[in-house]
Amino acid sequence: MKILMVVSWFTSKSKEKISVGIFHYEQTMAIKQHCDIRLYWPLDTEIDGLEKGVENSIYIYRSPLKRNKSKWYWICSSIKYLEEICREYKPDIIHANVAIPAGVICVIVGKKLGIPVVHTEHAPIEEMHINNPVRRIIRGYVYKNCVKNICVSDDSKKRLGAIYPNINFDIIYNGVINPENCKDDNVRYAKDGVVNCCIIAAFYHEFIKGYQFLLPAMSELKKRNIKVHLHICGGGEYEETYIRLAKELKIEDVCTFYGQCSRNKVYSIAKQCDFNISASLYECSGVSVQEAMLLGKPLVVTKSGGANSLCREFTAIEIEKNSIDALVNGMIQMINEYMSFDANKISQYALRNFEMSSVTDQHIKMYHLVLQESHQEVRGKSVSR
Repeated sequence: MKILMVVSWFTSKSKEKISVGIFHYEQTMAIKQHCDIRLYWPLDTEIDGLEKGVENSIYIYRSPLKRNKSKWYWICSSIKYLEEICREYKPDIIHANVAIPAGVICVIVGKKLGIPVVHTEHAPIEEMHINNPVRRIIRGYVYKNCVKNICVSDDSKKRLGAIYPNINFDIIYNGVINPENCKDDNVRYAKDGVVNCCIIAAFYHEFIKGYQFLLPAMSELKKRNIKVHLHICGGGEYEETYIRLAKELKIEDVCTFYGQCSRNKVYSIAKQCDFNISASLYECSGVSVQEAMLLGKPLVVTKSGGANSLCREFTAIEIEKNSIDALVNGMIQMINEYMSFDANKISQYALRNFEMSSVTDQHIKMYHLVLQESHQEVRGKSVSR
């Protein structure tokens, strides 16, 4: 079985380590244990034409996004490149990730070459521009022409189903690597004499992850002499913005910025903390929330949609988003109650639902079902002729 994974974001070839799109890489590596799979990213701004080859143990195709060209130019050229890839690789299934942009080219090429397309939607509703009639129609076209449409959270399925009531959406949660498969770096991160909390959230956007509320909340907790230390895992364009804000708020002594961290380091830090925080304004899913629960850590989580829909009453305290006061009160409540949460119950729930190997099994079963139905359809057409 050959699967072509087509993604809407990934790390440029010039980067030594994969950072953007690390989830797609880890998912592809996991599926690779069960079938032949390759990855295609059609949006690399640092190359001029189709490039291909093995990178970090995965065969990856890349094609360019030329910023001085129109979107139509990108669509036409990406269709051409994807067609070339499919004729060379001959995939049994194309797996598109995000309807716009990847899903558009996958559906067009899939229909032309007779290759079934499955689709996973990772985009938050808030970023879909759903009120734009053209984009709404394009998304509907993609969903309608995919044999399977997957959502990565209960919230995403519910909201997309309301917008597109004639489309059937299934759920396969994002898979997360089991902490037991990661090495502890044996560094002491937790601060003595205080409650330690952790947030795992990249600074790829200035506001989405809610740092503009979380850091002032830490300032308020410090003013109240509440002994808590915030460990921040994540790098990105706006990290320096919030490092400066922490200095302005005079909370450098109760916050530690670690920058971009390896999976091992993230787990090493989070493992030593008493609870985790998700302060996002909106999310389609929430890998960092899943990671915390795999470690058995309770969460303070904003009602951001996808992230809090992954949690249960025994795993998290839910609070309102866009609010310093909500974060202050939620963190105080968690500081008083975190020891009453059952770490084993939290981790077992996460293992059943989010651990990478079980999620990969769901993908493999889906692929086999799609191929089976595709073969039956072909045989049915042959008989009718």
